[in-house]
Amino acid sequence: MSLPRRSTIAALAVFLGACGDGEPVMLEAVAASCPGGPAQHLGRLPAGTMVLNAYFLQEEATRDVRRGATESPVLEEVLAKAAAMGVRALRTNGHNDAVEKVGDTAIQVAPLQYDETALIGLDWVLARARVHGVRLVLPLGNYWDAYGGARQYVAWAGLPNPVEGDPRFFTEPAVVAHYKAHITRLLNRVNTVDGIRYGDHPSVLAWELLNEPRGRGLDRDGARLRAWIDDVAREVKSLAPGHLVGTGEEGFEPSAEGYDPVFWSRARSTVLRTPGSSFTRNTASPYIDFASVHFYPESWGLGGMDTAEAGARWIREHAAIARSLGKPLFVGELGLRNEGDFDISQRRALYRGWLECLRNEGVGAGALWLFANDTRPDAWDGYTFYFRDGTQPGDPVNRYADLVIEAAAAERPGAAFSLGR
Repeated sequence: MSLPRRSTIAALAVFLGACGDGEPVMLEAVAASCPGGPAQHLGRLPAGTMVLNAYFLQEEATRDVRRGATESPVLEEVLAKAAAMGVRALRTNGHNDAVEKVGDTAIQVAPLQYDETALIGLDWVLARARVHGVRLVLPLGNYWDAYGGARQYVAWAGLPNPVEGDPRFFTEPAVVAHYKAHITRLLNRVNTVDGIRYGDHPSVLAWELLNEPRGRGLDRDGARLRAWIDDVAREVKSLAPGHLVGTGEEGFEPSAEGYDPVFWSRARSTVLRTPGSSFTRNTASPYIDFASVHFYPESWGLGGMDTAEAGARWIREHAAIARSLGKPLFVGELGLRNEGDFDISQRRALYRGWLECLRNEGVGAGALWLFANDTRPDAWDGYTFYFRDGTQPGDPVNRYADLVIEAAAAERPGAAFSLGR
């Protein structure tokens, strides 16, 4: 568990040093933990490419399609602002299987039955991203209950007592066949806006097999999840041969082998002893093009004075493993709560240090969670930040827009580990 807020801030203050918001000391500490590595690339993008998470674009576009509009203001705003900040790609939902959203934004409303209006909303996302020059990373489903998730597929199969992250999603033949059939339908769809098949669409940088797959309820060492990854990723690559494929995972391991066990033991977090999924095993799949990790220190019990170093080590150690497997690393989600353990100056210092670590280590790309349009309330997501109309990037109301611009401007050149797409 994280330390109580007052103790956490006091401990962090000691770590950062008494020099303003602590950024110089923080950067020096993170730099020491991230001494550097050769450049990695997602496709033809520079190492250190900035990506942003904005998962809600298909929903916003669909609602505008449904009301008969000719464009989606939220979609246009997010894409235009991402491009203006120098962001190369957005990570956004390529799925929506939520039965509670049927008639609103759900894409798959029953097994292999689809709402055409909701699909047109996704058509708009792909087509308009291409116009704005922004690529897309699209998760094909969700482990968690939001937007349907693994539980919904198990329920559709008529299996008893489905639960969030149900392990039968990965092992039940009928469920796996349904998921693969859905992916086939989606990637063979021809976009109604520009006439391009999804599996060939130039706006797509990568497909992720699932958002945050975990192996809870499977074998401890992750062999069953790896078998599912091989099976589904093979299908995606056959349907989208010009696109990258990633797992969408968080980067967990059943043991600390390959990491610094002394540090992770001192950090009192069990994230490197999570059974059922192995980052190393999954990344080694011949059908996976890049390594995937997420990082939420407060949720994972990594608060307090170890937070800065934990983030740097999470990046560095996963980048080294990915590099040893000849693949680039994508830090797909990086999040600190707005009302969490740290105040705004501390969050800015942590983010700036970790973004510098991404560049130092030559990581392919990194994505903060969560970028929002101006009218999206803070209360909808505890990690929200903005680039509000009529403001300068460094305006406090934006939180991190200036950090995104700085990181995008500092993308690292180089040629190692380019996958050529």
